[in-house]
Amino acid sequence: MDFKAAHTRHVLVWITPAYQPRLAGIARYAKENGWHLTILDRIARRPVGWSGDGALVTMRDNPEQIAFVKSLIRRKMPVVDLTYNHPEIGVPRVSGDHEAIGRIARAYFEARNYRNFAWFSTTWQNVHKLRCDGFAGQDGSGPSVRPVARWVLSEEAPPDRLDDFGWFDKWLGAKLKAAPKPLALLAYDDADAARALEASVAAKVSVPEEVAILGIGGDRLICESQIVPLSSVEHDQGRTGYEGARLLDALLRGEKAPARPILIPPRRITERASTDFTAAASPYVQKALAFIRANLGKPFGLAQIVEAVGVSRSTLVRIFARELGRSPGEEIIRERVELAKKLMATGSLSMAEVAFKAGFCNPPYFSNIFKRLVGETPLEWTRRTTA
Repeated sequence: MDFKAAHTRHVLVWITPAYQPRLAGIARYAKENGWHLTILDRIARRPVGWSGDGALVTMRDNPEQIAFVKSLIRRKMPVVDLTYNHPEIGVPRVSGDHEAIGRIARAYFEARNYRNFAWFSTTWQNVHKLRCDGFAGQDGSGPSVRPVARWVLSEEAPPDRLDDFGWFDKWLGAKLKAAPKPLALLAYDDADAARALEASVAAKVSVPEEVAILGIGGDRLICESQIVPLSSVEHDQGRTGYEGARLLDALLRGEKAPARPILIPPRRITERASTDFTAAASPYVQKALAFIRANLGKPFGLAQIVEAVGVSRSTLVRIFARELGRSPGEEIIRERVELAKKLMATGSLSMAEVAFKAGFCNPPYFSNIFKRLVGETPLEWTRRTTA
């Protein structure tokens, strides 16, 4: 088949690392529009002799790739960057909203009453900074949380120690042991979260009771294969790839590039055991929280919690207000909404089934409560986070 005679777009895809959801988003757009893709996989050097119509790239600290992209710019060939590590290079971008990723992680931990925060990454580039700034509340979105301890391996480790896991476990383990507890730790991605978990285990730091660990990316292979399964912010890589291809198509048709990067918001946080903990000093609060979580699908109220915990109603309400900043009743509703999110994410239940399994008396009440707390109806939330 003569591709050029058929006016098929020839698009180069130089994506590292090769996240399958992002490539799948690109491939879906290509299939819908009859593109021919040349995918560079595990290639560090620029492709010699390639000619085509445009390119989709993730610009990282690879001099060969940067030089290649600059050569395409000089040839006035459309290029779309699918990350945000080199804002100084003027190409159109479709990227995850990295500051929003940091903010959603901060809000998640704050809802669980954490007051001590740390960031960990093996390296430090612009995307790392954006996520860390969002987590620390330094992105201009609102008041910042308490200071975030920033631990970056490449800034403190000698070059010959970067891949020394024994040295790393001692380095990060010492920091984890010395940090105030309970600690909420956000890692740059799921791979870094797994390394933080390994260091915690080596240092005999309990996860999640002493340190809660949250990754980014939603890589189930990594998250679900750990000794303590890892919670993760679901980065919408599939939509990033699809929208990046759509933007490239618009540029190929002669449309003007957008003035600012197109930012794709995160989908949701998938909670697993590494963050399944609410920071509370009082054993009464911890016992009450355990009772609430064990009985979400049943009808119960403050009287049943008081009986299970063994303190007076007024004492329990006072301790909840002091430690969590909310009442036991508000905590019940919050936990039921979180359970409903997990049930909806499976995609196997109707909204009525979700409502009843999460302990709501009827679907309309569930919908009203969910929208009040989340800002979206259950259906809107499901469409946004599972598309």
